[in-house]
Amino acid sequence: MKLSFVLIIMLLLISCAPSGRYSQHHDSAPVRPPTQIEMIDAKVTTEQVGRGNNPYTIKGINYRPQTKRQPHEQIGTASWYGKKFHGHLTSNGEVYDMYAMSAAHKTLPLPSFVKVTNLANNKTAIVRVNDRGPFHGDRIIDLSYSAAYKIGVFDTGTAKVKIEAILPEQPATKYQIALSGFSSLTEAQESAKGLAILLDQPTKTTQKNKQVMLLLGPYKDHKTANSMLSKVKQLGFNQATVKPLAPN
Repeated sequence: MKLSFVLIIMLLLISCAPSGRYSQHHDSAPVRPPTQIEMIDAKVTTEQVGRGNNPYTIKGINYRPQTKRQPHEQIGTASWYGKKFHGHLTSNGEVYDMYAMSAAHKTLPLPSFVKVTNLANNKTAIVRVNDRGPFHGDRIIDLSYSAAYKIGVFDTGTAKVKIEAILPEQPATKYQIALSGFSSLTEAQESAKGLAILLDQPTKTTQKNKQVMLLLGPYKDHKTANSMLSKVKQLGFNQATVKPLAPN
């Protein structure tokens, strides 16, 4: 009789135990609030778009994530997620940290950076999107616990927000002046010495597959390079053009 009773209790416990990927049936908040350091805005970087951007289907709805970062604005409901997902993998293969300034979005490229504004109090946060979701009602973004706490979404559970994509600054294109038409590398080197003195400009000579080139620059923008190009041509170097400087 006692054995049967114990078996029944064990079966009940097993049937009530959480199943699937997560150890909790329902999400919950941690026991402590985030620190001021944990609520510092995410730093916008130029990292490449990575994993988690393939088309997918959730609850019969097909989603096609963007694969390139572009301007994006959206107004809708924000929610947040916490302990249930803490320590599990996000859609781009990272580990979810509810104390990091991160978020989930259905279609923005992973990773992306967005400014989130709580329209009820105008509080803002910059978060790094590294996960997919939310897939409930009209919600447009799921904030980490820290991000939700910072702008007051945690207080109300959900809030009407505006999200704006922040595009990482691309390195500014620099330019150089390329002179050709030299019969030998020696001739180009002699011309480089003269131009360096006359124009007070940095010069460089190159030779590739018997093609000799004399380079001036770099210049911070196309306008500055064109101005110097005019001076070079006035000195008789007609085979000269402005070219973008290849990044290092």
